[in-house]
Amino acid sequence: MLRLLLKYSVTFLVAYLVSAFGAHAMPAEDVVDAGSMWSQERIWYRDAVKELRTGVGPRYLTLRSKLDHYPLAVYLDALRYEGDLHDTPPEVIAEILDRSDGSPVGERLLTSYVRHKIGDREWRAVISVTDREGLDTELTCQRAHALLKRKRLTEANGLIGPLWTVGKSQIKACDPLFSDWLAGAGPGDGLVWQRALNAAGARNARLMRYIKRFASKQLTPALNNFYGVYLNPERVTRSLTGTPTQKADIATMGVTRLARVNPLRALTAMESLDTSIDFSTAQRQQMVSMIVRHSLFARSAAPESWVIEQVDTLRDDELTGIFLRKMIAENRWLDYRTAYQWLSQEAQVQDEWRYWRAMGAAEGEAEEAATILEELAEGRGFHAYLAAAILDQPLSLNMLNPEDRESHTDRALRVVSRVQELSALGQIWESRSEFRSGLDDPEVALALAEFAATQGWHTLAIEASAAARAWDRLDLRFPRVYEDDFAKWGEGRDLEVEDLIAIARRESALEPRAISEANARGLMQVVPATARITARKHNIRYNRRRLREPSYNILVGSRYYADLLSRYDDNRVLALAAYNAGPNRVRRWTDGDKSVARWVDTIPFKETREYVRAVLAYNVIYRTMAGKPATLLTEAELNHQY
Repeated sequence: MLRLLLKYSVTFLVAYLVSAFGAHAMPAEDVVDAGSMWSQERIWYRDAVKELRTGVGPRYLTLRSKLDHYPLAVYLDALRYEGDLHDTPPEVIAEILDRSDGSPVGERLLTSYVRHKIGDREWRAVISVTDREGLDTELTCQRAHALLKRKRLTEANGLIGPLWTVGKSQIKACDPLFSDWLAGAGPGDGLVWQRALNAAGARNARLMRYIKRFASKQLTPALNNFYGVYLNPERVTRSLTGTPTQKADIATMGVTRLARVNPLRALTAMESLDTSIDFSTAQRQQMVSMIVRHSLFARSAAPESWVIEQVDTLRDDELTGIFLRKMIAENRWLDYRTAYQWLSQEAQVQDEWRYWRAMGAAEGEAEEAATILEELAEGRGFHAYLAAAILDQPLSLNMLNPEDRESHTDRALRVVSRVQELSALGQIWESRSEFRSGLDDPEVALALAEFAATQGWHTLAIEASAAARAWDRLDLRFPRVYEDDFAKWGEGRDLEVEDLIAIARRESALEPRAISEANARGLMQVVPATARITARKHNIRYNRRRLREPSYNILVGSRYYADLLSRYDDNRVLALAAYNAGPNRVRRWTDGDKSVARWVDTIPFKETREYVRAVLAYNVIYRTMAGKPATLLTEAELNHQY
């Protein structure tokens, strides 16, 4: 094996060896026995891999000839040529790429090959194999480098410009390209200015300082002015430096940044600058949009009449949605009905806006409102269930029978076969990589979701069904797992399985090893600090590592949720909001003057708003699928003033 390691490039071997031996670090249930269909081929495949340790000899060729129809034949070919990158012509790599059917093994081979040829300075080979769409950033940089070396400057510069002008530091793989480029012609003032704009948009002040070194003497004053206004947007109405186009860029950036802290001043500044600056339509829209957005939240807002006029003019669904939410919070139904018409046709049919169009109906619109509620009640989700409750109708699942689906495409079956075989061989890392590579095709994603469900890979089934937009496949989207633990730790706390599994489904997609950016862990996404406090309160021995264990995580998470329910008199709406955003925020959001639906739909944090709606709806779905009585809200939750 050592000789093989010495021959093969690091990139491919790391992927292959982690894949081949990674099963030792994975739970036993992650390894699937794919049945006996390919049992003999698996033996030949393993033997062929072993034969590659000593090179491509007669025994290897005999074994390979038996594997033409085996789903992992392309993996074997990639491994073979990975051991001979120096002498492999680009046509062979291209053929394997075409045959890899979108498998990540092809992309890894391509990356290894290009890195090798860059090291050998074989620029023509690099250009040949990278003449395809969908290159990642590294391969795009390598292609641009090869084109630059071959003096194909027009093609090279067409790639280098977008690579260099990003608003962040580019990946290190691009450094050799940029080094050679900068040693030659380098960026003109146009590219330097564009990168300054992108850096400002990304709020990257450090990059803005860095790119000053590439500016000409003519550009430097404008660039310094740009940076000064970036740091202090109040200076935007003072003397601006540069060409008319540069002044417009500086002014747009300054007004946009000023709007974040004081939209009224930003409006005043924009109106003042409008007399001397020739703004483009896009620039004016950028400034107005930012002023409107922050006026809908800030105390130092632009005049409301102006804001409403701009929301009407812009007809931007996101801004209109923010305005509509404000109208819901303030019970301004005439303004809601007016602004509802500013939504696109696609947005108008969304459950949330239709529900409030019915609830905010004018006198004489009772029949129209009833029709909306009846249509909503036939659906599934938070607003559908609100409508059904108003009409006293049964809650609907609209669940698609798996047997009603169409047959899968050939590509979908090929991807599933590769995933299945990699799993059967214990190559878990490769299996997961192959799985996710198919999620960009909805038809493949659905086949993968169904396969994952049969293997008990519930999180992957949920992920793939979402990628497939198979919203009615509730069998894939809402599996029942860890029921004994949910039942055990909910018992005695008046928490049923569905109360807890609905939280876990939203929090982690039922992945016990999940870790969020906020360091929340496990099925119920408990932050270690919260877990420690909860464990101490309930005389549970705290162990941070055990938060990845389903039973322990459910124990701690259920106790924390039960504590929140006690705090809010068993009001799940408030408890769920606190579980997601914290009790302090819930206290700030609660004025005691809103119905439950108005309060939920006007929670300031989008994440929390969608979280509460989702968990309540998931509870209904899980209970209904289990044949239990289900209601979206209790009488107490409905009658409470939030």
